[in-house]
Amino acid sequence: MIVISFLQLVNSKSNIYSLKSTKFRIFIILNIALIFSIKIHANDVFILNQESLHTIPSSYLQFLEGFDENTKIDELEKANWRPKIINAQSIYDGYWVKIVLQNNLVTEDIGLYHNENREKKVIVVNSAEILETKFWKWSVDSSIGDNNFFDHIKIRVPSGETAIVYDFFRSRPFDRHMGLENGLDRIMIGSWQELRTSALISLVGPFAFFTPAFMLGLYFLFMFFVAKGNYIWVSLSLFQICAFIFFGMISKTIGLNSLFANEKGVPIFIGGLFLFLTIFFQRSLRIHIDYPKLNYLFIFGIIFYFFSVITNLFYSFGWPNSENIDLISYPPDRQGNGIFKIREIFIPFVVLLLSSILISFLSWRHGRSASGYLLLSFLLPFLSVPVAAIAYFFFQGFNWYFWAFAAPTAGFLFLSMFVSFGFSVAAEVNELKQVNLENQIRLNSELESKVRERTQDLENASLELSKANNLITDSIQSASAIQSAILPSIEPSHYGFSELVYIWEPRDIVGGDFYWAQQQEDWTALVVADCTGHGIPGAFMTLISSTILDRIASLHDLSQPDRILDQLDELLSQTFKLSAGDSTNFGLDCGVCCFSKKERILRFAGAKSNLYQKVGEEVREMKGDKVSLGYDSKEHPIPFKVIETKLNEHSSFYLFSDGITDQVGGAKNLMYGKKRLLHQIQSSTSVAEAIERIMKDLKSYQAENKRRDDLTLFGFSFK
Repeated sequence: MIVISFLQLVNSKSNIYSLKSTKFRIFIILNIALIFSIKIHANDVFILNQESLHTIPSSYLQFLEGFDENTKIDELEKANWRPKIINAQSIYDGYWVKIVLQNNLVTEDIGLYHNENREKKVIVVNSAEILETKFWKWSVDSSIGDNNFFDHIKIRVPSGETAIVYDFFRSRPFDRHMGLENGLDRIMIGSWQELRTSALISLVGPFAFFTPAFMLGLYFLFMFFVAKGNYIWVSLSLFQICAFIFFGMISKTIGLNSLFANEKGVPIFIGGLFLFLTIFFQRSLRIHIDYPKLNYLFIFGIIFYFFSVITNLFYSFGWPNSENIDLISYPPDRQGNGIFKIREIFIPFVVLLLSSILISFLSWRHGRSASGYLLLSFLLPFLSVPVAAIAYFFFQGFNWYFWAFAAPTAGFLFLSMFVSFGFSVAAEVNELKQVNLENQIRLNSELESKVRERTQDLENASLELSKANNLITDSIQSASAIQSAILPSIEPSHYGFSELVYIWEPRDIVGGDFYWAQQQEDWTALVVADCTGHGIPGAFMTLISSTILDRIASLHDLSQPDRILDQLDELLSQTFKLSAGDSTNFGLDCGVCCFSKKERILRFAGAKSNLYQKVGEEVREMKGDKVSLGYDSKEHPIPFKVIETKLNEHSSFYLFSDGITDQVGGAKNLMYGKKRLLHQIQSSTSVAEAIERIMKDLKSYQAENKRRDDLTLFGFSFK
């Protein structure tokens, strides 16, 4: 096939290269080299027969050390390749890997993934051309492009042909959790679609685990506030896991080298997790009461993990250090960073865990149901072993189908372990109640002479229990209104409105929309904002933004909406520690109305938000600037446009988020749109009627469709 392509190239009259051209000569030489290389290494050709992902065995890999990413193709062809890496320092300095690949797939788009490759370049020599990818560097170049999905690279090998793939690898700084063999030399290959899908699942999977783990952590935290007990240690353990996932994904996706990101944070997070779990085991199993001698072992474990977290935290301030750079003096050992490495952290916990399992079994045999739940908790993660075995045979090996099934199942069992921990705490509380009840009955039979006094004591205890039950009920109801508590309750007459009607409906339990109102001297400021996202991230943004607005109100007057927007953006940049050129995924769109009934003036400024004024039957649009707050660092002050209008008793104003206009519905599943909303305003005679018509029409338009976004709508007027 290669020879045929040469003949066609030579005989073609339309060929842009002449036989005398330098480029043509190089092309001929490289293709001849490809032919002889394939013949010489015929036994080393890796044959790609299935689109599913494969790990290329080391016998198919050849390595070239001492050459950087600027090495030319002719140098690579002439170089002396070796069957393995000789110098460990090459991982940090960079090396090339050579693979002879035969593509038997229908597609020519092949995906290549070299484990932990932070600086990458690929050259592919096939029968038709020489393809060279752009040099890609982690945290510097684009994470997602036409030819890459993070460090997963797309190459092109024509179907049915054999090509030579040169893959450049460099890992700076070196991740000491990795090894030289069966670690950083692992290369996966398959169709580009399969590789990209696998990468996407591995990216989304941790967030799918993060949400229920975080919600469980919140639940156990509220239970601790209500019922005390050992819920706090279960909650802290879950939060520790969530923090590990959060910072790990930030490091992977945007390359953030924060204090806890990357491999430097692993021993800190694991040490903290083991600290919380050790305290939980000690207290739940009552080791300090029933096994005082064994309790010394748990006290030692608690002190050890506390000390390991502190020392590793201080050690991480010097990351990366010589261990991540000088691999000659510090060869790869898979032990990670830190004074206390992964092995030293795991070994004591294994001893403590085995002791806890034995004690929980013995305690369960003696009738403690709380210990039975703990024993069940310890066994749940081990169920992932038979599940993985079944998945292995069902999916025929360790492919990404296997991991797509096994990883969520293991995560579910892992979370179920913490749920069972909660059952153990609840059973422990019930056992204490049962013991108290039995003691009361026994005391009643022994102290019959004091029946009347005991009866009074029981009545008093019943009253206390009733109060405690009411307190628990009130606390649970208050927990569902946490976000609502930060939103002001706006009394129209207090803030200067003659008529005010507003709607705030989050898409989920909590949302990213919020409103804020403040009065200062003769001026009142009303802010309606739409923050990034929904649910928990959006709710955190509303809390941050509302707090910043309170700070702005305490420092400046409320007559300048443009200044409020500028200060809000500047303080958001400070909050997210954004410097020049930095960016973040968090921000908001915001509209600010400042008015004075004394001066009969209303001023408006908007950041991707508009204000609508109805005068008679005409609706006038006051357009804000096309710039959002947050997201990136900007030069201040930002010259936001201010629109000023007189307060007219015959006019009304409307401000809303895009959750209304972007709602999908109707016969054609189109967005509700601004035009339809303004028609409802134009057809109404009062603010209350307009709001009622809009909400009624929106509900009818939405029908069975799901809510897409948070919904906020304000309407107000003045006399």
